[in-house]
Amino acid sequence: AFYLLDDPDDEELGLPRGDYDVPLMITDRSFNADGSFRYRVDLDRGYRGDTILVNGAVAPRMKVERRLYRLRFLNASNARAYRLALGNNRPMIQIAGDGGLLPKPVRRREIPLEPAERVEVVVDFRQFGAGSKVILHNLDGEPTTKAVMRFDVVRGRSEEARVPKVLAEEDELPPVNARRSWPLTFQGLGKSMWTIAGGGFDMMRIDCRPRQGSTELWTWVNNSSRTHPMHLHGYHFRVVSIDGKRPHPADAGWKDTVAVYPNQTVVVRPYFDYFPGIYVFHCHAAEHGDMSMMGQMEVVA
Repeated sequence: AFYLLDDPDDEELGLPRGDYDVPLMITDRSFNADGSFRYRVDLDRGYRGDTILVNGAVAPRMKVERRLYRLRFLNASNARAYRLALGNNRPMIQIAGDGGLLPKPVRRREIPLEPAERVEVVVDFRQFGAGSKVILHNLDGEPTTKAVMRFDVVRGRSEEARVPKVLAEEDELPPVNARRSWPLTFQGLGKSMWTIAGGGFDMMRIDCRPRQGSTELWTWVNNSSRTHPMHLHGYHFRVVSIDGKRPHPADAGWKDTVAVYPNQTVVVRPYFDYFPGIYVFHCHAAEHGDMSMMGQMEVVA
């Protein structure tokens, strides 16, 4: 489900509001003959369902007017990743990610979305005529999981929203206080488990102690054959590099989840700016986290 957090200052931006600001939670599920959920354990890839749901509905249709809409996507699937695209390769404008607004809007035709990631886009439905049926596709889906939902375009009132050229100011960060490397591997001898830095989760162990008010550089090194959407609790980070290259402009904002693909190295810069205490960090493919791919950090004052 959703928590929608808003900043009163955002109202001055003129983005779509009210009925034109819509949260869309995407999940994949499978069903038994009686309509109950069917779950099959997959500790390797993670669970994949054969049916896509949006806000709990199968094959939903949403009536939209010919105007701007703010769509807030959440990937709430166990382990399935999506590559969202509108029919006929029409563009979307990404305005926000996990931790809020981007510095500037980013025009995109495909949007990847790993488990736990959030993306906000503005779609201009004025580019479609009244009566149009617009499909939101998952380009990475199988035959039964390619279509996510349908937008039915109708006539509407005059446009009142806009997308400004600048959305948020860049934050100044304190200097880097520490550097940490986290290899991601699978351990198959004895008790099989997914591991971070060679170890499984232990509630009695603290894996690192960042200092409150500091930033650090964390390097995720994926030495496995599966994707790991790595997620921090309590704090956000900037993506610094992916295999030594600058991230996509759509990843320029604050994030708390980042995909680390097989044999890939991702560097992030978390900012421990809020409350001290103990927090977990883990792979957000649910079965990987359940199989011990989780650590603990204690943020100390």
